[in-house]
Amino acid sequence: MTSASSITPISTAPLSDQRRLALLYRVGREISGRLDLDELLPRVLKATVDSAQSKTGSIIIINEANNILYSALMTDGALQPDPDRKLAGTLDTGLAGWVLNNRQPALVPDTTLDERWGRRPDDALTGAKSAIAVPLMGRARVVGVLTLVKTPAHSFSDQDLSLMVAIADQAGVAIENAQLYAESERRAQAMHALAETSQAINSTLKLDRVLHLVAKNARDLLNVETAAIALVGETSLTFREAVGRMAERLKGLELELGAGIAGWVAQNNESVLTTDVPRDPRFRRGMDQQTGLLTLAGAAVPVRVQEKVIGVIEVMNPPDGRFTPDTLSLLESLAALAATAIVHAQQVEELQAAESRFSSLFEDNIDPIIITDLDGNVTDANGKAVEVFGYKRDSLIGLRVSTVHRMGTAFLGSARFQHLRGGQEITYQTRITTRAGVEIPMEVHAKMIKRRGQEFIQWIQRDISERLQLEEMRNDLISMIFHDLRSPLGNILSSLDVVQASIPEENETEQMLLKIATRSALRMSRMVDSLLDLRRLEAGQVNLNREQTEVAALVSDAIEQVSPVAEGKGIELRRELPPRLPMIDIDADMIRRVIINLIENAVKYTPSGTTVTTGAKAGATELTFSVKDNGPGIPPAEQNRIFSKFTRLRHEAAPKGLGLGLAFCKFAVEAHGGRIWVESQPGQGANFCFTMPYHTNGA
Repeated sequence: MTSASSITPISTAPLSDQRRLALLYRVGREISGRLDLDELLPRVLKATVDSAQSKTGSIIIINEANNILYSALMTDGALQPDPDRKLAGTLDTGLAGWVLNNRQPALVPDTTLDERWGRRPDDALTGAKSAIAVPLMGRARVVGVLTLVKTPAHSFSDQDLSLMVAIADQAGVAIENAQLYAESERRAQAMHALAETSQAINSTLKLDRVLHLVAKNARDLLNVETAAIALVGETSLTFREAVGRMAERLKGLELELGAGIAGWVAQNNESVLTTDVPRDPRFRRGMDQQTGLLTLAGAAVPVRVQEKVIGVIEVMNPPDGRFTPDTLSLLESLAALAATAIVHAQQVEELQAAESRFSSLFEDNIDPIIITDLDGNVTDANGKAVEVFGYKRDSLIGLRVSTVHRMGTAFLGSARFQHLRGGQEITYQTRITTRAGVEIPMEVHAKMIKRRGQEFIQWIQRDISERLQLEEMRNDLISMIFHDLRSPLGNILSSLDVVQASIPEENETEQMLLKIATRSALRMSRMVDSLLDLRRLEAGQVNLNREQTEVAALVSDAIEQVSPVAEGKGIELRRELPPRLPMIDIDADMIRRVIINLIENAVKYTPSGTTVTTGAKAGATELTFSVKDNGPGIPPAEQNRIFSKFTRLRHEAAPKGLGLGLAFCKFAVEAHGGRIWVESQPGQGANFCFTMPYHTNGA
């Protein structure tokens, strides 16, 4: 890999297009493919400073709220991190702030004559300088500002500014990719931590141990000063466990329902996040004096079982007083994992305290449970086990556990099960076999118990089919999008733009080849965006960028983007629109991709020499779009299923694919309040329709 210091600096002579492209290529190699922000950002700054042969350079990275995430200064080749955010002043009154607010690059030939520069303490010593500041543009927003300073005045030219803009365009996409990757890695780590937490808290049936693990993992997961869990009684809740600063003083604290933030959460069955606890009206005055913990920011979520609140998890004082955007979702996931574990542990406590209550608790458990003797013969089973295994209770009793558990469970004398006799429990994954021969992946918790003075083994099974499928899907998608597609695509598109701009328009052959390459890269980019949007739409995390949109232009643009593929197959794309259609308030980019997906699907299935027709018509309160093809049609039994993820038509001639296009269309349309469906009969083509609500002027 080329080091930043080997990049050829800008000379005083004008740059030729060839040298400009060579320099951009070298800078691009420095930053492309790097997904570690801590490594990428210093490289971006150094590569840019070295390229411009600048004395000083700075970089500021911001989030969507314009809060500084990272800032650094480079002077005479030495990197100076800015942990105290001293560069923030340049966003308020300096050139960087002007560039950020105007989303435009700026060239200041003489800093003493330009009000945008903003006066600095060292200006009198350093004298007049020349400066360039360029926005680091992501795909939808400014992700930061890059500033270069050089002495004397008039050291930078318009050509230098143009080059820095090109470098910043590459850097902006690379930084946004790295941010997305860091976010995905953080989420993946959080999911991994939650999975480990699930296994840990479900590996024990001792309530105190479960509560300690929940509090400890809440603190570790969110990196907060203190985490606690309280259990709800009839009229109050009691903090049973706490981890972190002042934990011992917090344990045992009792609050009435509705008192304090935790009491409010328990009473209202709602989550709370506040970054200014002392001013929150739900905060109980005097509580900090009781605990000795100065609470500045906090979050709390209810622990529910079938919508009944059984406890509250509360975390306090994150680093810098700021929580991450997914704090509540992570806490709620932890609470969902903890709920069943807490219920199970409470059940076991009650069983140990009162043997007479065992039968009802055993029978009502939400998981399949079987009881065996020490030889592995089934002696009892709850209703859920009877339902899942498919045997009548009398038939299930007497079977060996190896009949329904696949992985070596029969060998109860092996070392694997010896520690059961010492009162310990074991957790492992296996596959159970139902009476019908169906195998179901299960997580099994085995423990020695005593009933009526005799020793037995209790086997609690938990179906993990959905968890395994979701983990596999998530890993596959994240790997494909971030490692295989997203980062290279950004570099390809940036490079194609630069190359196309450098080739004269009269070179028709080269321009045509570049247009083909750009069109293909953009199509891949749309696919990546749709995959990411599908994931976000499914999680309810997409904010629609609504704008008033002209329907005819939207349809024409979609048809234009699919036309080259259709022409290659000899398929005519028609447009059937009435002369006047109302404007609609939509996320134009997302709905454009919906129409493109439907047209591309139609082209895939339509034979050569036929037509695909795209139309729209206005109703009283909604606009109906349609894409009609002359393909083989869709059987009625498949017409609802095809809008599900990873679903494709079941016949040999069907084009290959992931089966995510129509799923994206469904989520995108429904996010706008619309409906999507297909009208088709086998052999008669298919007509895909969807609606978009709109309001008339009189509404």
